[in-house]
Amino acid sequence: MRNHYKYIILSILLSSCVSVELPSGKSKPAKDVEFSEPGSPFKTFKTKNVDRAWQSAKTGNTISYLSECGSNADPSLQTLETESLSAINKLEILKQETTTYNGREARQSVSAGTVDGVPVALALVVFKKNGCNYTLSYGGVEKQFNSEFPVFEKFKAEFKAP
Repeated sequence: MRNHYKYIILSILLSSCVSVELPSGKSKPAKDVEFSEPGSPFKTFKTKNVDRAWQSAKTGNTISYLSECGSNADPSLQTLETESLSAINKLEILKQETTTYNGREARQSVSAGTVDGVPVALALVVFKKNGCNYTLSYGGVEKQFNSEFPVFEKFKAEFKAP
């Protein structure tokens, strides 16, 4: 599972054209998730590593979500967060809190570090609901991160897990 998150972060942060096929185990994506797609300059891009992803044509920043349902594993929120951050080197947690999101306990964080020597920043929301684990992420090159953070905040506000 740890490598799974590493590939997610790397593919999203660096917009890699290479797709790595990972064993999916018994987990499946959630059905009936509701959200509003981020507006311009964000455009949908396809990747096998997350359920849906959008990339800014202006900055290269990405917004995505991943859902994993039906797995026998029941990782803690801290484990989900830690695994999502494992691809970042020289990791520095800038903000971290436990809160309520979608009617469930959630962990939200903003972190900075490097990926392949490039300074990056990543915002995460991880939570569990009705047998599914969810990870919402917003990331990009550190110097461009804050410019579109409000778009991610709006995405989070409108995201509804079944």
